Amino acid sequence: MLGPSLRTGLSLLGALLAALPGCEEADVFIPLPEQSGPAGVLDGTVTYSGPRPCTKDGRVVGAAIVLGFDTRLLPPPEGLGTSAASIDVIPGDELFGGLGAALDVAPDGALRCPAPDDPPVTVSATWRMSPLPAGTYQVRGFYDHDGNFDPTFSIANLPSRGDVAGGAIENAAEVLGGAAPRYREVTLAAPIPETGARVSGIAVTLGLPLPLERPVFHVAEVLAPPSGVTQSAGEVVMASDFQLDVFSPTNPAGTEASLLRLQLAAGVPQKEVASAAAPPLSLPVGGEAAPTLAYARQDVNGDGAIDGDDHVPDSALIPALFPISVFSKLEGDDRLVGQAAPAVLIQGLTIYEDLVTTATLGAEPLGPKESAVIGVRPAALCMHPTDPAQGGVLVISRAQDGEGNDIIAEEDVAEVEAALSRQFGRAITIAYGCLPEGRYALNLIYGTGQAWTVPNEAGVCAPSEPATSPAVCGARPRLESQDVVLRIGPPDDPAYCAEHPTPAICAP
Repeated sequence: MLGPSLRTGLSLLGALLAALPGCEEADVFIPLPEQSGPAGVLDGTVTYSGPRPCTKDGRVVGAAIVLGFDTRLLPPPEGLGTSAASIDVIPGDELFGGLGAALDVAPDGALRCPAPDDPPVTVSATWRMSPLPAGTYQVRGFYDHDGNFDPTFSIANLPSRGDVAGGAIENAAEVLGGAAPRYREVTLAAPIPETGARVSGIAVTLGLPLPLERPVFHVAEVLAPPSGVTQSAGEVVMASDFQLDVFSPTNPAGTEASLLRLQLAAGVPQKEVASAAAPPLSLPVGGEAAPTLAYARQDVNGDGAIDGDDHVPDSALIPALFPISVFSKLEGDDRLVGQAAPAVLIQGLTIYEDLVTTATLGAEPLGPKESAVIGVRPAALCMHPTDPAQGGVLVISRAQDGEGNDIIAEEDVAEVEAALSRQFGRAITIAYGCLPEGRYALNLIYGTGQAWTVPNEAGVCAPSEPATSPAVCGARPRLESQDVVLRIGPPDDPAYCAEHPTPAICAP
């Protein structure tokens, strides 16, 4: 089952949080001539406080990225969004233009970056995003310190280590005390008038250098595949009527062995490292330090403390951990495009070594590991994210395990449905039936919102890139490890699916 809303746990520098403005009323805005119909505009200032930027060829490396998200489609880990509603890019030369001679530019145009002990700088610029339809938005952002951001590719569309994150937040005092930020919600009321609408003065602050790389991974192994799981080239297949042999808190070893478990290794296989680290892919998998995956406890209830209340929804005995794992249904045979409607998600269970070890974890920080073990829950959430009136369903493949233990006790069903309904802001019901068949992408997500998805462009050839061999797409290398899917396949018992069909809301 999917857990409660998750917090990013970011904090911003105190110098930037002294005076955030309150809500503004929308004023009149005349839409740009090339826009059709009335539209909304958000604008304001972005203030950066952090390391001095790198320079190369006489220019500042990187840019400030300001992203507007529809609150119904927030990015992971808080929501189900896969892209921003709008984006503005402030080039580094513009943001840092006032520093003048303080910028360290090499005479020969070589790359020059600040020393670790160099003092930080604070600079500001303006931003604007449009056209936007009526709705409620959050504004988030980061400074792309290494200049590797590309919004058109999933392997380069999120911040990486050293980038400086932030956004438009409200709870400055609480953030200074270690709480998660509460992003301001800015509304463009419907209907937008013929003259358009504008909300100005939105202050965005960027002040937190991110310490982690994105959780680049590949599927290293399927651990002791249980009945109902098979493997083929580029696919791990689980039957749509999959049944857990054991699901019982009194038998953690048997429960763990009953799950489809994927061992996800950090980075790429050794044979792909050279190709992955070199341009044009330039993935963070080379160098002296081997890539790792960062485990951490989740503050599920957002109270600022890690304790026994921060557990997975399945069991109070199992702590909830980062990285979060989510399997998202793809659009038909397309291996890069997610199914737009409905959203169909299967949440994984992040395991630290094994379930017994996971259950005994304390509040102390967890060290990085070279791999992560992910159990695949045989349950899928189906809903239309932008249409709460349609509700949603959590379809669980079987009501009981192979020994007759209830997956959810009958007396707990109403409570679980109520919790899911509160979480997703719509009526969510539980149904027992076959899981939606199709291919699912694998996603790992950190609390910072940094994520990695397989399949991705590094492993999938574009139509303009003929695969001249399994390891080549046109003129660039293809990483086979980055083209693996989970497939929910036909049932082992078709009669069961005839009697317990996939709910209609799960169908595209």
